[in-house]
This record gives sequence, C-alpha cells and structure tokens, in this order.
Amino acid sequence: MKRLAVSILLTRDLDSTEAFLVQRNPELSFFGGFLAFPGGTVDAEDADVPVRNLPGQEAEPDGEFRIFVATAARELFEETGIWAGHGKTRPPRELLDDYRRKLLDEQIQFSEILTREDQILDASDFLPICRITTPPFQPVRYDTWFLRYQVPPDARPEVWPGELESGEFLRAEEALSRWRSNQVLIVPPVLILLRELMESDCRGFLPVVKKLTESYARGKLHQVYFSPGVLLAPLRTRPLPPSTHTNACLAGEERLYLVDPGSDDPGEQEKLWELLDELLDEGRTLQGILLTHHHSDHVGAVSECRQRYGLPVYAHQLTAEFLPEIEFAGFLEDGQALDLGRAPDGKPGWNLNVYHLPGHAPGHLAFRENRYGSVVAGDLISTLSPILIDPSNGDLAAYMASLKLLDSITEAFVYPAHGPPAREGRRTIRQTIRHREKREASLLEILEMGAQTPAALLDRVYQAVPKALHTLAMRSLLSGLIKLQQEGKAREVNGRYELV
Repeated sequence: MKRLAVSILLTRDLDSTEAFLVQRNPELSFFGGFLAFPGGTVDAEDADVPVRNLPGQEAEPDGEFRIFVATAARELFEETGIWAGHGKTRPPRELLDDYRRKLLDEQIQFSEILTREDQILDASDFLPICRITTPPFQPVRYDTWFLRYQVPPDARPEVWPGELESGEFLRAEEALSRWRSNQVLIVPPVLILLRELMESDCRGFLPVVKKLTESYARGKLHQVYFSPGVLLAPLRTRPLPPSTHTNACLAGEERLYLVDPGSDDPGEQEKLWELLDELLDEGRTLQGILLTHHHSDHVGAVSECRQRYGLPVYAHQLTAEFLPEIEFAGFLEDGQALDLGRAPDGKPGWNLNVYHLPGHAPGHLAFRENRYGSVVAGDLISTLSPILIDPSNGDLAAYMASLKLLDSITEAFVYPAHGPPAREGRRTIRQTIRHREKREASLLEILEMGAQTPAALLDRVYQAVPKALHTLAMRSLLSGLIKLQQEGKAREVNGRYELV
C-alpha cells in the first residue's frame, strides 16, 4: 500500500546547511518522537487549492506537482504557521492564527481560506529536491516529494503543541551529532538528506541528492538507519505471508558484521553487493557474516557473500547442523561479545553481544549492541504478523522463555527480520507475549468444554484467521498443544485433546 506525501526543507539561508526540524509527538504511531521536516500526506481536498505560477514565471505546473505544492503549503501553515499565499495584501497575523486553529480543528479547508482572502499559491516557491519511496520493509509505503521552501524575511516558524512538540532551525552537522550521541531520533530519509546537506549547503547539495534518489528509484538499497550503528537492508525472499522481504542488517560503523543475508535471488544479491561495495569504498571493513538461525529466507546469500568478500561465517552450533553446505569459521555461544571498534559518537568499548534465544529454531541467536541498546532479533518477533512456531523444529515453551529474556535485555529499538524496526522494542515484545498468552487462554477455555480434535480446535481458536492460512495455523496450534502436554495441562487420547 502506497500513500502520497510531501516533506519540506524549510530554510533561511541557501548558503548554509541549516534546516527547520520538528519533533513529532512521541504518542504518534508513525515515527512518534522522531525529528523530521514539516510535512504530511496528500488529502483529497488539496486538489481544490489554487496553484499556479505567477505572471512572468515558467509554464503552468503539471497536475500532480500542483497537488504536492498544495499539500506542502497546507502542511507548512498547519505545522509552522508559515503562510505561502500570494495576493494583493497579506492577511494579518491575528487572522492567520484564527484560520490556523480552525484548519487544525477541521472547521475550514485550506482552499476556502485562500479563496476568502483572494490568495493563490505560486508553485515556483517550492523547489523540488527529490522523490523517495519508503523501502519495502514497511507495510504502508510513502511516495514522498521533498521540496525546498525559503522562509520569507519577515516570517518565523512557530510550532503549536499537538501532533508536533517543538521545532527549531539546526545545522545538518549539529542534528547528526545529536543523533550519533543518542540525544534525538531522526526519520531515516531526513537522515539521508542531512548527510548530503552537511557536505555542501542548501543550494549545492541538490544535484547529489537528485542523483542518489534516482538510483533508489531504480532499485538501489537505501542506507536506512533508524538508530546509529544498525543499517537495514530489506531483500526480497520467500518468507511466510504476509511478509515478502527479509531484513539483512549491518551492525557496526567502521567494523561491520552482516546479519542474515537471506535472499537467494541473484537480482536481490546484486543490490546487496552494491551496498557492501559502497560501504567498503567509504573505508569501512566487513568482519564476518552472522546468522540468527537456519531458515532459508535468512541464509540464501551466505555462500555467495562468503566467496565474494572472503568473509568468515558464524552461527550457533545447532544452526550449523542444519546447514552442512555452509562452511563455518566458528560457532557463537550465549554471552560472547564481538568487537565493533569505536561507536558512531567516537566512544570506545562498543560490542555486539550474543544471546542464544531458542524456540523459533533450536540455535536462534539475537544480537544487542551495547552503545545504543539496539537488538537485532531475527525471527523472535515480527512487526507484521505473529511468528510461526513450527513443531518440526520449534518449541513454543522455549520461545516464550526466550521472549521474556529478550524483554529483560531490551531498552531501545528492536530490529525484526520482517517488518519495520520497533522504536519501543520492549512494548512490542510484551505485546507479542500477551498475544501468545491470550491464544493459549482461548485454547484452554475451549478444552474445558471437553475433548476436541485439532480440526475442531482450529476452527474455534483461529476463527479470525483466513482459510488460506489454516495450514500454517494448524502448525501453530499443534505447537500450542505440545506445550500444554509438556506442562502437564493437556493430553492426547485417540486423536483428541483434553485437559488433564
């Protein structure tokens, strides 16, 4: 699912690296607590906003760009109070503030304000920077135009608390320094633009950004960071639905470990090689390949990657037993620490700690970096759907114990193998635990009514699950029944399950 959106680089001086950054309310479900540029999604009403170039300017803007300009002007007004309208006279500040309140309260539409005040928008005020679509780890993807708008000399952006908490002009280098020091979170595409802006200024970085984002449109992997020290690289694989990709992760800054290069598709592998080559060209080094577990969507590119870059491969010994075709340089155990060198903020003693957390698979590992507290969790959780515990090599009781241990070590982001990272990782883990406990409670409640076949239990316990997924649901159900048997709560008698 894609949505159209706009993000505005609000500047005062084109020869500086300064931009206006707003902090989103932490309670928002989408990037709550992150710094971002002002902006938002396109509304249907934006098509009614009068947008054109003023007399003497270039040709009329095309229809799609007109709507993006309308959205940008509306969002600027809502979020910062900056008025982009043109007319014979500028509406007084008190009147604009009143309009802004009514607009935020949905008592009036932006197009109506412009009409009442005999104002129009000039498309040439909004300079296109680039267009970026969210990578495919996200269930809802945003096709976003980034536009530059110059603040008029007599205007000053003002954030009213609500959807946003605050806003300020920051130089790109200062914003990135705060991010590396773990003082702020920054929306990933804004991070990309700030990194390029830091090398030039608000005018000079445009050609570089245009070239970079055009390569993204052709399929190049973005350098996606939600927190310092973990780069996310979603690769198309063949996982269980609804997922379509598996997240490979690169942990580290100068010394990088590649976790779960999972795709066996040559085209997807080429994208990964391009990213790795780019990082090597930046002066970074690859230390090795780490596997969370043995499932095919996590190991598809391991052999090719090992041969191409001469990298050692590490996993838990129980994982290696499932993968005789892979040559391992050694085995990882719970409690080990891998040296990552200096952290992004320059602090020494940065390690990647190893945790053996079985249940989804016997040798499942998770990795936690000790500077920012981010956890690469593999298939312990998903932010798209519940994790399947298959009775063939999974163990639901062990999985629940692993989730509780994961909860105890999580303080910040959790990076799952499927879906976007969870900023409040502990909350996501606890939601997963509660979901499992609720499912088990439902199973016990139905068993209290008498002995049931697995098929009968499936129809009642998983009644909300689409029929197309009932084969997978049956495997999950059997894992739940095995757990109850292990705990002495249920038993099987002639193909039926009953409470003990």
